[in-house]
Amino acid sequence: MVPRHIWLATALAALSAAAPAQDNWVDTPYGRTTVAFSDSFQRLELGPGRTWGWQTGAYADCVSNPADFKLDRLTPDALSASGGRLTVTATPADGDSWNTGLITTGDSCDSGGNGAQVRTGDLLLALVRLPDTDNGAWPALWTWRDGRNEVDVFEWHADRPDTLEFVNQVHSSTGHYSSPDIGPGRLLYVGVRLGSDNTTWYLGTAPDRLAAVYADHTGVGDDFAAFPILSLSVNNGMYHAAPTTAEPSTLGVDEITIYRPAPANLPNA
Repeated sequence: MVPRHIWLATALAALSAAAPAQDNWVDTPYGRTTVAFSDSFQRLELGPGRTWGWQTGAYADCVSNPADFKLDRLTPDALSASGGRLTVTATPADGDSWNTGLITTGDSCDSGGNGAQVRTGDLLLALVRLPDTDNGAWPALWTWRDGRNEVDVFEWHADRPDTLEFVNQVHSSTGHYSSPDIGPGRLLYVGVRLGSDNTTWYLGTAPDRLAAVYADHTGVGDDFAAFPILSLSVNNGMYHAAPTTAEPSTLGVDEITIYRPAPANLPNA
């Protein structure tokens, strides 16, 4: 664990854990803004009537999605929270499947979620610890609603350990960024500013050191809204290496926050 940095700590203090809020003004290194939603995972609020659901309508049957080259079998047993960190653990299941976990605030096949959405103009920012493995892990932070509105804040594949991938599937753009700061077990701030005509992706080792690492100059339009999803998938070998051993993998998440609007002085790519 690392000490909480000032602007996220201020944001989280403005909220009860995992509660959506309005008019929670915070000062950041990039300007004054509000916190629309934040979770610091002091506990896991999972299930109907709670903050997070554990299934998603983005998966064909809500718990698995082999057509997207994933070995996932979603289960709430893969999710735990302690000491301000959510841990998602992927373990071998029957056949080629892997039991693993996902959280989302909505479009969750009635498995829970408080309906918080990220919208045009927002900054979605998370503090994540990448899996410390080379065994097929595929963590991601992304968005989804009603069969569309997917923006991938980041995807990481264990066979490309120094690289993050970024995708805007609303207006068809794809990018990637490689850095020595990216790798198995690394703790990183990752985020996206969802502009109507330009989407910008951020990476940093501290929240006051965010670098704009990719911009698509297409954006998400004026009326974008979608539910955030955090997942640990397992590759099936089609485009990235599948697991070669039964070694479990874990994804750690300390914070997920939606700033509305994105701070005005964020760097541009």
